[in-house]
Amino acid sequence: MARKQRNRGFAAIDVPQAEPKVDDVTLADATRSRYLNYALSVITSRALPDVRDGLKPVQRRILYAMGADLSNRSDGRYVKSAAVVGEVIKSYHPHGDQSIYDALVRMAQPFSLRYPLIDGYGNFGSIDGDPPAAMRYTECRVMPVAEELLAELGQDTVEFRPNYAATVDEPEVLPARVPNLLINGATGIAVGMATNIPPHNVRETIEAMKLLVADRDTSLDRIMDVLPGPDFPTGGVLVATRQELLDVYARGSGSLKVRGTWERDSAKPSIVWVTSIPYTVQKDPLVEKIGDLISRGQVPQLVNVKDLSTDDVRIQLELAPGTSAEAAMAYLYKNTALQTNFGVNLTCLLPAEEAAVPVPARLDLRSMLLQFLDFRLQVVTRRLDFERRNLEKRIHTLEGFAILFDNLDEAIRIIRNSDGKADALPKLCDRFGLTEAQSDAILETKLYRLGKLEILDILGDLEKARARLAEIQALLGDVSARWRIVGDELAEIGETYGDARRTTIEAETSAAAIEFRQEDYIVDEDAWVIVSRDGWLKRQKSFTEIAGIRVRDDDALGWVLRCRARQSVTFFSNRGVAYTMRANEIALTTGHGDPVQKFFQFDDGERIVGVISHDPRCLPKHEAPPPREPDDLSPVDGPNLWNGQESERPPDEPVTQGLLIDDAGSGEGESSGSDAPAGPFGVAFTAGGKCLRFSLASYSAVSNRKGRQYMRPDPVNTPDDVVIAVFASGGREHVCLASVNARVIIFPVWEIPVVGGAAKGVLAIKLAYGDRVLGAVLADSKREGLTVRTNRGAEKVIRATRYPVTRRGGRGLTVLQREGFESIMTEPVEPLPSLESIASES
Repeated sequence: MARKQRNRGFAAIDVPQAEPKVDDVTLADATRSRYLNYALSVITSRALPDVRDGLKPVQRRILYAMGADLSNRSDGRYVKSAAVVGEVIKSYHPHGDQSIYDALVRMAQPFSLRYPLIDGYGNFGSIDGDPPAAMRYTECRVMPVAEELLAELGQDTVEFRPNYAATVDEPEVLPARVPNLLINGATGIAVGMATNIPPHNVRETIEAMKLLVADRDTSLDRIMDVLPGPDFPTGGVLVATRQELLDVYARGSGSLKVRGTWERDSAKPSIVWVTSIPYTVQKDPLVEKIGDLISRGQVPQLVNVKDLSTDDVRIQLELAPGTSAEAAMAYLYKNTALQTNFGVNLTCLLPAEEAAVPVPARLDLRSMLLQFLDFRLQVVTRRLDFERRNLEKRIHTLEGFAILFDNLDEAIRIIRNSDGKADALPKLCDRFGLTEAQSDAILETKLYRLGKLEILDILGDLEKARARLAEIQALLGDVSARWRIVGDELAEIGETYGDARRTTIEAETSAAAIEFRQEDYIVDEDAWVIVSRDGWLKRQKSFTEIAGIRVRDDDALGWVLRCRARQSVTFFSNRGVAYTMRANEIALTTGHGDPVQKFFQFDDGERIVGVISHDPRCLPKHEAPPPREPDDLSPVDGPNLWNGQESERPPDEPVTQGLLIDDAGSGEGESSGSDAPAGPFGVAFTAGGKCLRFSLASYSAVSNRKGRQYMRPDPVNTPDDVVIAVFASGGREHVCLASVNARVIIFPVWEIPVVGGAAKGVLAIKLAYGDRVLGAVLADSKREGLTVRTNRGAEKVIRATRYPVTRRGGRGLTVLQREGFESIMTEPVEPLPSLESIASES
């Protein structure tokens, strides 16, 4: 049944609406103002540590809440982490609970801090990368070193400020007795700046500070005699020279190489133990990476990896028989996080007298040490002044008791005859000349303290207080004496918390003899390198016949070459660029393989026109050209030589022995004598009729993705000029070349000059207007040659048994009058020895 609506009879009240206040501001001004406020907040209140106590605000608030609010002590009971996080949020840090818990966890991790500030009970994460348990499960308490940060808080040593809600006060900085910033380091990313301060050994840091206390002008070089470098909680080896470390500390920034350590098993030579890993590296991902490299065969020296760590890092590496541990470690250092670079950035917040908040600055090591020492002097001075004020109050009170004890009976009579404390206080002041503070202390005194022994104790306290006051006044008037106190207190810290260095420092030359050589990690297996005409690459260990090799649709087999995995293969493009890679980088597959563009940076329209394996089995044997008489070089018409037989020199080309003539008429000298390039050679031909020879040894080294220029086609003088073919030459072959207009030329390859760098080349054939070179081959005998297809579909073989051998650079011989050549009949380039014989061996 629906409830009946009743009119309660409330009268409507008109509430006057305030006029909205609208400020007109430009978007640029508003954005700039808000972003600057945000940036300032991140820099000063979140990301950067203070140079004095080495803490970020959230860390400082956690420790202060544990010490001041929760009365947590290093020898006390553990408290729930959730209670600490809740107290910090409630009173000091108005941010998310997870960020506070993360900061608390890090301060309890011995692999994150060199000297942990919090003693964690429960799962606080691990060096393996495991996350900590939820805050409701874990417990914590402060460590003794953290108590050194909090110890002098109640002595007016630092300034306090209201919290975010103005309900309680919090310290601006803790009166740290330990140089926390240097011994534990810090890392953080702010807006426009970051910090990454490495941890150091506390004993060495204290020794460096003692040097500066004794002589403020001590040089950084002298400081490094006692503070040689960082000391990471995970140990490891810092690979750096003293000069490199000096430069980093002087600049306040730089990069340091950190390695894990390893050792051989004395009982089992095939076992290697990794005993430490670099700082901030997680162990589980590192072990997984090593295992992945082993499974993929990237480290042939290793066969297995096991993580046998307990409290210490113990990663077991099993070596393959007959392999080198140094080679295995060199690969792991280069390709895993077992070696990392630590980027030093000594940026922190400095106190500024004129600024309301600390200001960020990048310091050098010496300045950072001096900043802490100056802060400690300030803390000691304020502590002594605080003690002086308390002593003066105490002495003042005790002097009142001394006056009272001389007139005790009369004082008791005055008190007994008074109507109360308010009546007795002015009477005592008037009668004995006491102050209100003295009279109030007397009236609050218990009767048992009026006994004879108690009176003697009070008078003794008065004498001690007066002596201590005189001592403090002398200290406050002598800055050198206060510096001695600073030094003594630092020495005490060093003795209490000092320990042995964990990270060793070695120069690159004195470190363990480990040299990375890429060829050490290649399994030198034998295979075929197969390249299609469209530039798809793969390797196969064997095949039954060439026709069975798989290629993509609309593609064709281009080159089939024998090559061991450690040898290199060079791909020559139509743009005159040579790209070289090791054969082992080509995928071993019976599929289509990978496009060449995966490995190299090809331009649009660029394609492969030649492939040469640098495996010695596939290179022709280099032979010197046959001897030539001086008359052989004379520009006369007539027969020339095929291996000693005569051929014809074109009458229209200048004689150039050992000189390459370019289009402008200038020349490049050809190497000769002892400087002559070593064979075998590469021979390249362009569509514009140019050719050149070059040493293949110059292109056997692995190139970058952009390759190396071996020839410069001339599209300016010859439109659309490109390289059409590249071959390996032993030096005694003959060139068989054909053009589109059915002109052919055959000449000795040794007539092509050898160049030492990229060049346009010399004429192989002088082409008529509109003609271009269709193809070329190198023939080892008269019976070998170039097979071409005519416009009418017929095939024609260009070889020395049918056409004369002439000189390079002639117009060639017209073999068809009313038709031209359409294409070259190509087959996969065969290695030496013949492809069929090697395939049968496989």
